[in-house]
Amino acid sequence: MPEWHDQLLVYVDDQYDQENADDRVSRYGAYLRQRPDEFRDGWSDEPKPISTAEEFAVHAWRVATPPVMAPGYVRVRPDLHRVTLHRDEDDGSLYAEVHVPLRHHDIGGGPKRFPYAWQDWDTETALAGDRYLAHFEPRTLRQTAVLASAVVRVSGREWPHLITPTAYEGRTLLDEARQAVFTVAQHVNDDAGPIVARILAD
Repeated sequence: MPEWHDQLLVYVDDQYDQENADDRVSRYGAYLRQRPDEFRDGWSDEPKPISTAEEFAVHAWRVATPPVMAPGYVRVRPDLHRVTLHRDEDDGSLYAEVHVPLRHHDIGGGPKRFPYAWQDWDTETALAGDRYLAHFEPRTLRQTAVLASAVVRVSGREWPHLITPTAYEGRTLLDEARQAVFTVAQHVNDDAGPIVARILAD
């Protein structure tokens, strides 16, 4: 696993993926094989791959992340809830959403804004030096809970190096889907990382 830091929101875990694959090639590849229709152009009479890099990236990312893959081929930093990829309904351009749970002290306003009796997100037990703790809904609701979160949306309209697929199955699909996921992960870290860091800054 990586050493998480402010600029690293997502990480493609190739090592785990290969070491835990039934075929000793890729767990991710097995999940892709289970969803052949998602990578075929549904508008064509003849079987052929998806025609746009944006649609391909959305499908490749969805399969690589929870809840489809758990643990995911793409790991999300523990203090974040999820990172999703979407296409704009008007022009088909990409955008990513980073879902950031906010504890009461992240929101500010002083101690009187959120009385002690109001429950917050539950977190894991902190280890020494562990800054990025997973956030959970309260296991037992005592009275009132205020569970806040922010969604950071970044445009992928200008992201370079997105791959237009040449296959809808087989090893070529796996290789191209891996490349798409790596590219999206890099852009999410570069574009959303600084924003999330500012939101969570002390």
